[in-house]
Amino acid sequence: MDKREFLIQHLTEGKSYQQISDEHGIPREQLSNWWNEGEELRNEIKRANQLFNGRIGKEEFSEFELLGKRAFYEWFVGLPKICAYCGIEEHKLQKIFNKDNGLLKTKRGRGRILELERRDSETNKYSPDNCVLACYICNNHKSDLITEDEHLKYFAPAIKQYLDDKFSEIG
Repeated sequence: MDKREFLIQHLTEGKSYQQISDEHGIPREQLSNWWNEGEELRNEIKRANQLFNGRIGKEEFSEFELLGKRAFYEWFVGLPKICAYCGIEEHKLQKIFNKDNGLLKTKRGRGRILELERRDSETNKYSPDNCVLACYICNNHKSDLITEDEHLKYFAPAIKQYLDDKFSEIG
C-alpha cells in the first residue's frame, strides 16, 4: 500500500486508520504522515466525492451509484481537466472565477471548477458513457434544448474565445 491507495480507501471506502493499519500492517503514524503529505490528492478525491454524494439517491444517477464511490473517483480522475465542449482548461477557470480577484462571479459561486455534464440530456442518465466535464458556461448554455453537436458547432468556439479573452485580461 502507498499514500495514494491509503487516501482512496480512507476517503472513498470509508476505512478507518485502524482498519487500514490492521489490514496492511502499516503504523498509524505512517498513515498520518501520508494524510499530511497528500493535500492535493485529498482535494481531488474530495471533489469526486462531492460530485458523487450530490447525486446519490437520484434515479438518473443509479448507474454511477451501482459502481460505487471508488469507481466513480477512478473514472473522474481519468478525465482531462478541460471542458469537453469549449476546451477551456480548469486552471484558467480558477483564475477567471476567483472569489477575490476574478473577472467573473456567479451568485452561487460556481465557475471555478468543471462540472459533471450529461452529453445527451434526453436519456436523463448520468453514466460513464454519457458524462463529461464541462465549464459552467457550456454546462448551463447547452442545457436540454441544444444537442452536443449543435453546441460544439455553433457556440463552444465563441465561449472558448470569450473565456480565453477573460483569462488574458487577468494577465
